Amino acid sequence: MLAGATTSPPSTPGGPPSKAAPSDAQPYSAPSERSSDTAPTDGRAASDAAGIASLAAPPTGPGAPRIAIYDTLTSPPRVLSVEEKDLPALIGSLAEKTYHYCREQGGQVPYTVINELIENLIHAYFRDVVITILDGGQVIRVSDHGPGVNDKERAFLPGFTTATAEQRQLIKGVGSGLPIARESLSFLKGVITVEDNLGGGAVFTINLPHGGGPPTSPPAAPEINLTTRQKKVLVLLMELGAAGPTAVAKELKVAPATAFRDLGLLEKMGLIHSVGDGKRALTEEGVTLLESIL
Repeated sequence: MLAGATTSPPSTPGGPPSKAAPSDAQPYSAPSERSSDTAPTDGRAASDAAGIASLAAPPTGPGAPRIAIYDTLTSPPRVLSVEEKDLPALIGSLAEKTYHYCREQGGQVPYTVINELIENLIHAYFRDVVITILDGGQVIRVSDHGPGVNDKERAFLPGFTTATAEQRQLIKGVGSGLPIARESLSFLKGVITVEDNLGGGAVFTINLPHGGGPPTSPPAAPEINLTTRQKKVLVLLMELGAAGPTAVAKELKVAPATAFRDLGLLEKMGLIHSVGDGKRALTEEGVTLLESIL
C-alpha cells in the first residue's frame, strides 16, 4: 500500500527535518507524455496516469490540503490550508506542520509515522486531504477522497503495494510505509487503523494512549516515627561513623540491652546497616531522614 519517503529522515529522533523539502529529495517532474502505442490500455492505469499528471501542480485554493487542530471538542477547530509549488515540498510541509501542531498540543506521535502516512496520500492523488489533530495531539486522522483501500488487512503487510510505475517516480513503492508506521506505534502502545471515508476514499487514524497526564511525584516514603532516644542513636552514628551496642550504651547512658534493641529496630527500618564486629552505620535512607529532622 504505502511506499517510501521523498523526504529525508528527521534530524533528531522522532523529530522533523530542519527543512520541509530536504536536500536529498529528487525534484519533482511530471512523467513525460506517452506516445499512442504505449498509452495505458486499462481504466485503472489511465486514471492513475491522469492522477499523477495532475500532481505536477499540487492542489491549491479550496482543494489544497488542510490541517484542522481541535484544542477542545466543544469549540471549532483551527484550520490551516497548506499550499506548495511541487509535490515533495507539499509532503515535507504537511509532515512538518502536522508534527509541529501535534507537539504543540502535547502529542507524542513520531515524525516518521506522520511522514509515512502523508506520503501514502500519493495513492489518493492528494484529493480533498484533511489532517485532523485531536485529543491533545494523541489522535491524528488523515482523510482523502481518493480510490480508497480495498484490502485493509494486507495494506499493513510488508511487500503489499498498489504503487504503479508512475507513482514509483515519486516514492519507493515497495509496501514498507504502513508496516513501518504500525511497528513504530506498537512500541508506544499505539495503533493505526484505516476506514472508508464518507463519499469514497480512506481515513487513516493514529491513536496513542495518554501517559496519565503530567508526571506525578514519586510516592511518599512511609512515615517513620522514631523515639527521641532512637534519633540520638542516629546522630551518634553520624558522628562516630559506626558503633556497636556497647559504645552506644556508654555514650547515651542506657543499658546495653536497650542500645542493642534500638539498633535492631533501626536496622529493620532500613536506616542503619551492619558493617561487621557488631557495629552499625547509617544507610543513605538514614542519612536522608536524619537531615530532614535536624
